[in-house]
Amino acid sequence: MEQNLVINEIASDWGRLREVISLEHIFTPEELAEMTPLEKRLLRTYLKTRNFADWLVFPKSLKKKPQKRRAFIEAFQSERLVIWTRKIDQFLNMCVFETLRRAYYNALLKLAQNLVQNPRSLKRVEVEAVKLLKEMVTEYDRWVDEFISQLAETKELNEALNPPTSEPEFSR
Repeated sequence: MEQNLVINEIASDWGRLREVISLEHIFTPEELAEMTPLEKRLLRTYLKTRNFADWLVFPKSLKKKPQKRRAFIEAFQSERLVIWTRKIDQFLNMCVFETLRRAYYNALLKLAQNLVQNPRSLKRVEVEAVKLLKEMVTEYDRWVDEFISQLAETKELNEALNPPTSEPEFSR
């Protein structure tokens, strides 16, 4: 029963987020200016469905217009679109775990309120749900910390291997 409440709360939060989110939340104004209208349309479709199959069904109008079909295929195969879809995936992944974090804190608050009202009201299912949420959130935090440390190491390594060079000035 309690697990269903947590799941429903997470699902409703996620549903509200999916309705509101747009490309402007994910990309910088410079990136948005760089995108063609076709790329924006494809990325909006990907953001809403996260399903490549929706992209692979050509509208009937494209069958009669080879130039538009070719532009669609080129946009779909571009490296920029792959990078942008990865950025969307990373953003949505972060949103999922932040929603889980919020559900975890809400579950902790609810457990604390129940314990204050009735000290013997602690249920095993509630405790297991909180433990599961905590494990998921801490695993994500650990992954983020590792990723950040790897980025820092990579940056330090690049700086060590490629020190800034100042070209010597030769006097004449």
